Amino acid sequence: MNEIYPTEQSRQALTVFRLCEGSGEWFDLSKKPIERASFSFGNVEEKRDGYRITDSCIGCGSCVEVCPQNCITTDEIPYEIKQEHCLHCGNCCSVCPAGAVIMR
Repeated sequence: MNEIYPTEQSRQALTVFRLCEGSGEWFDLSKKPIERASFSFGNVEEKRDGYRITDSCIGCGSCVEVCPQNCITTDEIPYEIKQEHCLHCGNCCSVCPAGAVIMR
């Protein structure tokens, strides 16, 4: 390392640090649908952002029509939002006539 960081000042880049707890999220916006995942470590509980569809779903398809990532599955009622592809934009929530889409 002395060759790469020859001076005392340049070796400050080698300062060690430790992360004990935290949470975060990663996105890959280059794909459609996007990919996303949340993570946490230490004693931190993972955050659950975004939206979900409740049992009040009537299967009308309004949410599906406005989802820019096509991440709502319609295999059964209530429909389901695939969180790993959701932008958390809220379009589905704003158009649901039954009020079945809520924040997680």
